Amino acid sequence: MSSFHIARQPILDTHGKTFGYELLFRSSEKNAYDPTVDGNTATSTVLFNSVAEIGLDKLVGNSLAFINLTNLFFEQPETLDLMPVGRCVLEVLETVEVNDEVVAGVQQLRKKGHLIALDDFVDPERFERLLPLADIVKYDITQHSMESLAAHCEQDHAAGRRSLAERVETHEKLEALKACGFDYFQGYYFAKPLIISGSKMPENRVALMQLIAEINNPDSTIDDLAEIVGRDVSLAVRTIKYVNSPMNGLTTEVESIRQAAVLLGRSIISNWVTLLVMSRVDDQPSELIKLALVRARFCQLVAQEEQGDDARSFTLGLLSLLDVFMGSTMEEALAEVTINEELRCELMTRQGDGGRMLGWVECLEQGNADHIDDEAVEMAGRHYQSATVWAEEIAGQLL
Repeated sequence: MSSFHIARQPILDTHGKTFGYELLFRSSEKNAYDPTVDGNTATSTVLFNSVAEIGLDKLVGNSLAFINLTNLFFEQPETLDLMPVGRCVLEVLETVEVNDEVVAGVQQLRKKGHLIALDDFVDPERFERLLPLADIVKYDITQHSMESLAAHCEQDHAAGRRSLAERVETHEKLEALKACGFDYFQGYYFAKPLIISGSKMPENRVALMQLIAEINNPDSTIDDLAEIVGRDVSLAVRTIKYVNSPMNGLTTEVESIRQAAVLLGRSIISNWVTLLVMSRVDDQPSELIKLALVRARFCQLVAQEEQGDDARSFTLGLLSLLDVFMGSTMEEALAEVTINEELRCELMTRQGDGGRMLGWVECLEQGNADHIDDEAVEMAGRHYQSATVWAEEIAGQLL
């Protein structure tokens, strides 16, 4: 069972009562930020751990949860749909690039009822478009004089905003900041961030199967697909990251799951998300995920050459290892998944064109081409090699 870590630091009001906690990413019990982890991953980890692993009620009680967010989450506000309205203060990091998409995302999140904070505020011109949307402005007091802090507080209050002082380390500084007009305070004077650790429970395999079934249901629409993926922060973030990778060759940056499905096609998005879901089964090795990718790509390439149509072949290869991923028989695994009946039959009996392709790839995995038709050996070997290279590339994004 793997572990998770998250830190929280209290934020107090002028009466010394806890107003909220800032939730901070930690990759270990060491109480420091890990610079090797990119911001998007750190944020999605904090979101997932605070909501799914611990629960906001246990983590912050009746107080507010302050959460740092990168560009991605404001540009794709649907990734925050699982965050309860009225319980969170969404912080615009000082590194966020304020573009039209960010402004629109902040407007949308605020309209839903989320509170918005500007973190480490220094440059009014840079955040000019977001200031009218901010409920709280946070100031690192080491970057300002007391005179400028007092002026900022006065401006905030005149505009209906509240001011929060960060890095408060002495009683004298606290009293001076109160005199400036600050509403909230955060820093080592009150408490250092407290590490909270725990064990991640293994993914519920039944729930994962149900999610795979929903995603692969041929009757679901693009809007249904976007809603399914949008329920899960980790899935949504990783899907968007994959879609925007150079290998997909899109000329425009994708900003939502729905846009991704429209541009790339429902089947591609469904297959990618299916693989992401399968990869979250905790006890399965990365090599098994690569093997599923190789099979999926191999079947797709063979179908393209033989039939000019690969509509379901990728899915066939991907699901050919579903029983191994789920620790069950193929019959039990497929009983939970909504797929084409012909596809189901090929997976169960290894008959038809699909069964033949799976037989070929299984032979090649064992370094044995004896059971591949003579006229198809060269073609199968070529596609297997291509699929292996492709799978290594994709696995680099997934694992």
